[in-house]
Amino acid sequence: MPTYKASTPTERPDHVEPGDYEVEVVDAVESLSKSGREMIELKLKTSAGSYLYDFLVFIPNAYWKIDSFRAATGEAVTPDEETEIVADDLVGRTGTARLVVEEYNGKKRNKVVAWLSPKPGRMPAKATPAAKPATQPQPQSTEDDDIPF
Repeated sequence: MPTYKASTPTERPDHVEPGDYEVEVVDAVESLSKSGREMIELKLKTSAGSYLYDFLVFIPNAYWKIDSFRAATGEAVTPDEETEIVADDLVGRTGTARLVVEEYNGKKRNKVVAWLSPKPGRMPAKATPAAKPATQPQPQSTEDDDIPF
C-alpha cells in the first residue's frame, strides 16, 4: 500500500507573480476549440511549482504562437515548412514563458502572454527533437535492389 507524508494543501502556489519563468509541458492533448478548430491544450508547470494552461490553435492568424512555442522549447523553425505536431511529443519540453496574472471567477491564475526564444548559444534544459515535416512517404527505388552488399 503506498504511503506519503501529508503537507499543507496551500503550499503549492496557485499562481506566480508576473514575469519570465522556466516552464515544463507536463501534459498535451489534441482537441477542438469552441469554434471547431484543431488545437493542442498544454498543461504547464512553472519552476515555482504552479500549474497553468496554454493553447496552440491551428489557424493561420495563430501560427506565430505555435512558432514561438517551438522556438522557445529549442526547436528550429523554418519559414514556409509545413510541419506536423504530435501532442505527445510535446510532453517534457521546457522553455521560457512570460506570464501575467489575471482574475477569473474571483480566483487569480497565470496566463502565457509570450514564449521567449532562448538566448543565442543557450538551449532549453530539455531540448527535444524537431517536429516532423508533414511529407508524404516517397516510394523506394528498386535500382538499389541489385547491389550485392
